[in-house]
Amino acid sequence: MTPSEYVHEKLQLALWGCGIGFGLLFFVGLMPVAGFIPPPSPQLSGAQLMAEFGPRLPWVKLGIVLGLLGSTLLVPWSAMVALQIARMEEGRRVPLWALFAFGAGCVNAVAFILPFIFWAGAFYRPDRSPELVRLINDMTWLEFLMFFPTFSMQLFCLAMAGFTQRQGPQVFPRWFLYLNFWMAMIGGTGLISIFFFSGPFAWNGIVGFWIPVGSYVPFLVVTFVQFYKAIVAEKNCYAPPASSATVGTAG
Repeated sequence: MTPSEYVHEKLQLALWGCGIGFGLLFFVGLMPVAGFIPPPSPQLSGAQLMAEFGPRLPWVKLGIVLGLLGSTLLVPWSAMVALQIARMEEGRRVPLWALFAFGAGCVNAVAFILPFIFWAGAFYRPDRSPELVRLINDMTWLEFLMFFPTFSMQLFCLAMAGFTQRQGPQVFPRWFLYLNFWMAMIGGTGLISIFFFSGPFAWNGIVGFWIPVGSYVPFLVVTFVQFYKAIVAEKNCYAPPASSATVGTAG
């Protein structure tokens, strides 16, 4: 491995680490710090929301900051995802799946950031009008669960790049490609939350929230492992084949 190849691997591992940072900051900010998970019921009034979150506004604001910072790390993470997808498009004139995936990843970062900005506006002032708090809370949870089409697009691009790979070593196992397809479909269940205020399809229900988000957490762990293996294995592509080394020595 040449020095430039060594730096390339370490840079990719740094980008991979940004994904770990996203997962930690995002979910720590959402759950134990801000207390946004489990989600409040869509049926709560603005006064009830302020009664729930008002007494601990400093912690809510800290969780918002942590979640926002973590979401920003999706941009470097998406760059690394695109690099690995481009490996599966070796031999093609333009790595279209990689380009689509990076574009979708950047949109995902914005979509993850927006809920925290909305929450910041809702809970910035303790004397905020309860009806405005309710409106912003509605916007936040609907946006959070309805941006999944671009999230699914990134997963779809990775799977399609793997299934249509024509040359080069296999980057990901086929079961991981199928898992991305499956997760792309599961994530879409949050879209129907706009039609319900209670029950399993609402934004705090089993179908509207817990299935897509609950599936995303273990999927994220599996994804971290698979991408780490792919980055580490990439250096084997730099080594010349044994036959080439033998011919060179003989010459």
